[in-house]
Amino acid sequence: MADAEPHRTPAAHLDPVRLARLRERVLSGFPEESDVEDLVRPLTDMLAGETFVVSDVRRVGQPVVHVAPGFGDLTGYPPADAVGRDLGFLLRNDTDQDAVRDVREAIRDGRATTVTLRNYRADGSLFWCEQRHHPLRDVRGRTGHVVTVLRDVTDQVNARSAEEAARQLVGDLGGEGGWFAYGALVDASGRVQITWVGDSCRAVLGVEAATLIAEGLVERVHPDDRQGVLARWSALRVDGGSRRDRYRIVGADGQTQRVEDFAAVSWSAAEAGVVALHGVVRAVGAQHAEAAAAVDAGDVAAAFKGVDAGTGLPTREVAEDRLHQAARQARRHGRVVAAVAIVLDHFDFVHATMDPRRGERIVREAARRLQRALRRSDTLSRIDRGTFLAVLSDLDAPDAALPVVEKLLAWVARPFDDGSLRVELSASAGVAIAPAHARPADVFAAAEEAVATAQRAGGGRFAFADPELDAAARARTGRERALHAAFADDQLLLHYQPRVRLDGDSVTGVEGLVRWNHPTEGLLPPAAFLPDLERARLGDALFERVLDRATRQAAQWYREGTPRRVAVNVGPEVLEREDLARIVHRSLDRASLHPGLLELEIHERTGRRTWERGAGRLRELRSMGVQVALDDFGAADTNLAQLRDLPLDTLKIDRAFVARIDAGSRRSADLELLRAMITLGRGLGLTVVAEGVETASQRDQLRELECDEAQGFLYAPARPADEAFAPATALPN
Repeated sequence: MADAEPHRTPAAHLDPVRLARLRERVLSGFPEESDVEDLVRPLTDMLAGETFVVSDVRRVGQPVVHVAPGFGDLTGYPPADAVGRDLGFLLRNDTDQDAVRDVREAIRDGRATTVTLRNYRADGSLFWCEQRHHPLRDVRGRTGHVVTVLRDVTDQVNARSAEEAARQLVGDLGGEGGWFAYGALVDASGRVQITWVGDSCRAVLGVEAATLIAEGLVERVHPDDRQGVLARWSALRVDGGSRRDRYRIVGADGQTQRVEDFAAVSWSAAEAGVVALHGVVRAVGAQHAEAAAAVDAGDVAAAFKGVDAGTGLPTREVAEDRLHQAARQARRHGRVVAAVAIVLDHFDFVHATMDPRRGERIVREAARRLQRALRRSDTLSRIDRGTFLAVLSDLDAPDAALPVVEKLLAWVARPFDDGSLRVELSASAGVAIAPAHARPADVFAAAEEAVATAQRAGGGRFAFADPELDAAARARTGRERALHAAFADDQLLLHYQPRVRLDGDSVTGVEGLVRWNHPTEGLLPPAAFLPDLERARLGDALFERVLDRATRQAAQWYREGTPRRVAVNVGPEVLEREDLARIVHRSLDRASLHPGLLELEIHERTGRRTWERGAGRLRELRSMGVQVALDDFGAADTNLAQLRDLPLDTLKIDRAFVARIDAGSRRSADLELLRAMITLGRGLGLTVVAEGVETASQRDQLRELECDEAQGFLYAPARPADEAFAPATALPN
């Protein structure tokens, strides 16, 4: 998100002593029963000249209760239309913005925050709004209201986005030829709305920016070129990435000139069906004959320094500069940067056997696909006919480059088919990690040497320049391929470990634990393959398979007259799924299983934001009758307030705390800590389960501490369904 301008100093005209008293009045807290007017009077003085609203966060929906003058001018909504509504109505249906979650979290935590959001006026037009949210507390320190100061920063955001587009797409815009930047919105119907134009358009077209916005840029395009220009914007909306096009445009004097238009997708709002583009238009017409001739000859470096003519991508020189900058940032923040050389396999032969224009079309399509596979923070450049270089910045670790490289190769491997030609290509990639203080040219040379190694091995593959990284990456990809085969060949099994009541040793349920029946390594526990499975993005598929098998098995036990609740683990990526409740409901229906016989276990290490986003889904599941457990409690840092608010039925204490107790530790700190955890869980009305119980001494102490249930090797390991309850008739005393 672009940075906003420095804040204006509010109420600058007020006497400093009076302003200090007003601030002290607001910060000292309001009486609990303060009405809105008590809040508004000091705020109006403090925020004189600012547009602000006050929301009551104690009421359902956090409605706006006061609107300051200026709100109507900013948004087009009269105050009466805002009062009683959540300020989020300015988002319309564009609610999937990261900053929205930041605001909600800050309001919940009672802290101030400043965000920049896409908001929409009453007439539907978009504007970027800087919102400064400040909690207003009562004398007891509780947040009762939030004051939000609003400011239109659309011009600043567009200017920064256009500057980034210029940097990304055309490098140095100095020298011959006038140019201007613009921003546009393209909706699902293909309608284009110019939202911002740089003032330099006057030098190129002879019209003011406001006139061009009002008329629309397409109206200035030569009639014969308009359909093509509209088609390019629609293509950018669908395909993303960036592109370079040339067309004719008519100036205020009626004269036609040729322009080059570089445009890139800046952001998209899927819910609103809107994609934003920022572009740079540069004149290359008769009045700039030297630059135009250079473009026509294909020598873009003479007209657009650092830009490849065929694809509009940066050249090697620009890529080296990006690598240098990314490496400096990485050193400061402890991150990693990788250089990737990508070569289209056998492209010289393909290019030589077809029309050169078709060959260039394939190159442009390859460039488009590679850009789609990269993040916006990465840089793709073209250095030869079928050769590209990518700079992967801000990586967690060297092996984090591997999934990006695999994605790049997969995108190239898709058939090229334009209706008249179908070509199937492959690409090879060489990866070099940029060490501290290395010269960019040396890093790229290492990547190019690695890609040559990959091609000598047959192509369609990757190689790391570092031998150790290369061996580790190959082992990882081999394991991921084996996991895909495990799904196809049904090698993943479900074993069940019982949970037992400590006050009577009766089995209350089981936990379903996945095992991999590896064809050469035998039966593998989850720790041996789950990290590879998650990297292979198979977590969702595993959850659905385990859920279906567990519910079918629970239904079979029920039909046999031995009903057991079965627990299934839910990973963070699954908890993020919007359709989680639908998936569970569908599985229960297929198995004809009562929801009360299913429990979902969420690991305590699940991130706080994931918990918050998934809490509503878990509440929906609990309303169906499904049980929810917090697994491995104590392994992370769940605070008491969060624990109280989570939708839970069961608390499972991490095995590490159980392992510390034995017959000689009745008065130890470990025992007291375990006692506190059990007391906490029971006090919240949860069933408390101790994991990893392996000795009779541990069982006896847990009984004394009034723990509800236990699970561990003392009772039984995880076993196949037909053996799961075999030890239940002979539990140790």
